[in-house]
Amino acid sequence: MKLARTLFVMCAMSSTVLAGDNGCVADFNGDGELDFFDVSEFLIGFNSQEPVSDLSGDGQYNFFDVSIFLTSFASDCASVDTDEDGIPDFAETNDGIFLNENATGTDPLNPDTDGDGINDGDEIFGTDDGLDLPAMGANPLRHDIFVEIDWYTGTVEGEFRDFRPTENGIQRIIDAYANAPVENPYGGEPGIDIHIDYGQGGPFTGGQQLPGDPPVFMTFDGDFNVVKTFFFDSNRKGYFHYAIHANRHSSAENGSSGIAEIDGDDFMVTLNGFSSDYNMSQTFVHEIGHNLGLRHGGFENTNWKPNYNSVMNYRFQFPGIDVDGDSFGDGVLDYSIGFNSDIDENDVNEINGLGGTAVDFNGNGILDVFNYPANLNCFDVLANPCGVSDGCDDGVCEVLKDNDDWSNINWNRLNESSDRNPEPVEIIHCDNAPTTK
Repeated sequence: MKLARTLFVMCAMSSTVLAGDNGCVADFNGDGELDFFDVSEFLIGFNSQEPVSDLSGDGQYNFFDVSIFLTSFASDCASVDTDEDGIPDFAETNDGIFLNENATGTDPLNPDTDGDGINDGDEIFGTDDGLDLPAMGANPLRHDIFVEIDWYTGTVEGEFRDFRPTENGIQRIIDAYANAPVENPYGGEPGIDIHIDYGQGGPFTGGQQLPGDPPVFMTFDGDFNVVKTFFFDSNRKGYFHYAIHANRHSSAENGSSGIAEIDGDDFMVTLNGFSSDYNMSQTFVHEIGHNLGLRHGGFENTNWKPNYNSVMNYRFQFPGIDVDGDSFGDGVLDYSIGFNSDIDENDVNEINGLGGTAVDFNGNGILDVFNYPANLNCFDVLANPCGVSDGCDDGVCEVLKDNDDWSNINWNRLNESSDRNPEPVEIIHCDNAPTTK
């Protein structure tokens, strides 16, 4: 009876909806007026269980549908949007269950419920500039990353080279992020959804082969920005990362696998004659990791640390991360979770090794029972005396630290990128080169 009385009172009311407001849930007949006829049509559909009255979209006809209708009607469709994310409060059900635009599961007090740097309204409705993020898989309840890849194919340096990503290579990347130990709101399954547009069709038609044979090298961000201006849609700026897969960057002699912005949205994968699914995916995750705020030492630039178990580390970029604790890569594509303990290069302990697994750090064929000083973050040798930098990233003996990469992704990076912020973005040159396909 209480519901009937409420509806009866509302039937006696009549109000005008803002002109052109076709998104009004309660304006059932679409005439721009809220009156008896809208209530009548809702009730007829509700009683006969017609889908038009299933406002919550859960396939049931119950209090939730009536509540949505009443809230919209009572507010004259001028729905309150406390967090100003473009979704009215009545639709943000704050339960972590997305059903439709009228029951989004999102937090009405947080414009970015999942904390991925993309507004909830943009993830549900698309952007004001017509970027259809929901068609590409955006989810306001799960971390999303969007990337467009453009690439070159053709003859360069005397041979045919095709830098187009393959489905298998892309799948390795998708799987690595899907398996990430990154928490999502409301106890949702952990992980990150990375959406990569390399021209595969459907809503993913932005990625494309760039015209002409691959240039021997491209400058970053000079040549890169020229290409971006012509081939990257402006409505993707501030939402998508942009990658170019090309031959080389910076110079004709450069064998570097890539270059990227730190805390930005642009990067290159440059594998010259060593392009393969494996090398591409390992390098892609390394370079976009710089966009996400990670450095070659995680939180620092110190490279080749045996206890920083991440593809951001040159030691593990191409070999993959170490899964058995021997300080050598095992082909797994992943960032570090910060598991390994510190190593004091002034007091190296081989028995404690990495995570409790003994390691022959100096490669002398035995496990030394006595501690010793040694420079361990090296690339041409396993260890050098303190003060010797030959074959090492530095000549200093210091405390080497792991980093929890996944927990330290900069989800605000898009706001810091040059596409949204005119301030210069730091560029990091990655001089690590692949040696095999």
